[in-house]
Amino acid sequence: MSTESKVIQVVAQTLELSQDEVSTSDRFIEDLGANSLDIVNLIWRIEEAFSLPETPESVLEEIETVGDLVGLVAKTRSDEAFEASEVADLVIASDHAGVEFKAMLADWLREQGKTVVDLGPAEAQSVDYPDFAELLANKVAGGHADKGILICGSGIGMSIAANKVPDVRAALVTDPLMASLSRQHNNANVLCLGARIIGEELAKACVDAFLTTDFDPGDDGRHQRRVGRIAEIARQSCK
Repeated sequence: MSTESKVIQVVAQTLELSQDEVSTSDRFIEDLGANSLDIVNLIWRIEEAFSLPETPESVLEEIETVGDLVGLVAKTRSDEAFEASEVADLVIASDHAGVEFKAMLADWLREQGKTVVDLGPAEAQSVDYPDFAELLANKVAGGHADKGILICGSGIGMSIAANKVPDVRAALVTDPLMASLSRQHNNANVLCLGARIIGEELAKACVDAFLTTDFDPGDDGRHQRRVGRIAEIARQSCK
């Protein structure tokens, strides 16, 4: 169950509503008829359901909608994951077009024992993909995660944005061979996928190829030399 679905379930149970009556855009007081005591009880139930620490009062004051609550849960869990692990196996992020795809891949990877930190978004409301590309790319470039996965409608925007961050080599792929070659020849550290371009099983195959292929410097060092040249171009462009 996704974070959004579980939050909606807890909200519905706490306020004695059906889940069909609750959406992420709903305001607790105006739309769902909650009072201040209901909201305090709801936060307590959310903390219990997701094993979260006590929410600071300053943060509570900013929670007005169900979507705000989903975002709080996602951010808190992400922060805790980084604190619990010095370096995550993977970070994953998307825009609104890739939220469900992202959740599917994250769950699948965790089933394989991978440490996956979901950087958001937690809901499918419209967001700007460069913000999430930058967030994830900085985590990878900063050494907080070994690799990253970015998802948008086509994967194009994410790959363009992520490659603006120094030391990030983001590869947009549509099949497992491209994913494997992006690692073997280009030492890619961020995989970009299009949720509207490929299906779930093909996406899993791409991710598997990306994660199981090592970089090959080349018998004469040609791949290493070319990747080094990419880094040199990036440094020169930043001057």
